[in-house]
Amino acid sequence: MKKLHSLVIKEFLPPFFITLFISVFLFFLVEVVITYLDDLIGKGLRTSDLFKLFFYAWIAIIPQCIPLAVLLASIMCFGNLAENYELAAMKASGISLLRIIRPVFIVILLLSGSTFLFINFILPVVHLKSQTLLYDMRQKKPTVNIKEGVFYNAIENYSLRVGKKSLDKDTLYEIYIYDHTAHMGNDIQMYAKSGKITTTQDSSDLVLTLRDGNRYEESKNYESTSRKNKLSHINYKQLQVNIPLEDYKLKHTNEELFKGNEEMLNVWQLDSVADSTIRIINKQITNLYGQAANYFYPRTLRFSNKINSFSKVNVLMFYDSLKKDSFIFCVQNALNTTRTALSYIDNANINLDVENKTLLSLLIEWHKKITVSFACIILFFIGAPLGAIIKKGGLGMPVVVSVFFFLAYYILTEFYVNLANEGHLAPLKAIWMPLIIFLPISVFLTSKAARDSSIFDATSYYSFINKFFLKKNRV
Repeated sequence: MKKLHSLVIKEFLPPFFITLFISVFLFFLVEVVITYLDDLIGKGLRTSDLFKLFFYAWIAIIPQCIPLAVLLASIMCFGNLAENYELAAMKASGISLLRIIRPVFIVILLLSGSTFLFINFILPVVHLKSQTLLYDMRQKKPTVNIKEGVFYNAIENYSLRVGKKSLDKDTLYEIYIYDHTAHMGNDIQMYAKSGKITTTQDSSDLVLTLRDGNRYEESKNYESTSRKNKLSHINYKQLQVNIPLEDYKLKHTNEELFKGNEEMLNVWQLDSVADSTIRIINKQITNLYGQAANYFYPRTLRFSNKINSFSKVNVLMFYDSLKKDSFIFCVQNALNTTRTALSYIDNANINLDVENKTLLSLLIEWHKKITVSFACIILFFIGAPLGAIIKKGGLGMPVVVSVFFFLAYYILTEFYVNLANEGHLAPLKAIWMPLIIFLPISVFLTSKAARDSSIFDATSYYSFINKFFLKKNRV
């Protein structure tokens, strides 16, 4: 039995790792490279920063690809065994299908537990670092790209114009620089026939080495009664100008700012934050009822009683100025109280909506962290019997069948998650519903495979239909 167990496990592991790598790579291309390409191009990011971001993104994608890898690997494993008649030989020797799949099932249990530990402890840290780094990359300004014959105003307090560039783009010709750092207009102007553009070692400054040019500076004279400005002129052979590029550097944001996001929390932290959110919601509801009972209702009732008392007085009394002013005063106070109550209720409803959405996000994330492990088990019990029934290995039929089931699972998951986010369905029901739908399918396929039922054999259905119509004709 140990040799049979090792044979089945060795048949399962290679397609699992290959499928996992390919699926992670494809998801990585779609979810990271294509999605965030516009945020990364043209910003002069260092290779090390890009490598960090891609590494974190690659690690974060692994858990969502594990169920697909389990499904496809189980179909391929038992499909190969059935196609090569190894599965039939095991059954002929008196070993049941459930006993054959037991060693792989133990591997799946270990994999499910490891997946939960990975999602609960490692993935929040990976999400925190990747989201922080991605935020910093998005905030970084694009690299300086000065075009020929056009004023470049993206650098704060500077305006540059270059007539021509050399082929290597380092040497510039016909350079115009307007310095607005004093915020007094074009008080400093520089012109040069040629120059070179470089950056400092830490990329904090743009260094322009100008040759054969002039520098003009106009200084305001506020002390003289004539208010005439002074103009200084320098004719230079070479002049170095350092332009700060602080906004173009990659600034590292404090990770503490992102720690409150639900993706950065484990299940125990999610529980704690969810309990705190529930207490806040209950407190807001209690305050709203208390405000209504102790302030809005008594004042509104008092003003309504005063107005009713005025209505019982003779109509001619309203022409009396004192009575008329008192009546208007009561009405205005009643209206002001009503407006205050409506404003308070609207603000309370807005705060409650925010807290309820936060609570929904926390509960959805809590259940999502757990369902992935159970998805591996259920999809295994779909893939293993399917492989035994289809009796096809390789990358043909198994890939088609596994992609179909995984797409169905993925679409159902997204559908019910959207229902939960919109508040139409409780997170407990929404997140677990796809697995509840797939559970009877896995039980049905496993029972059929254990009995060697050929549910994909068209001749069996054809013979059943013939028998049905023959019985009908006899009657």
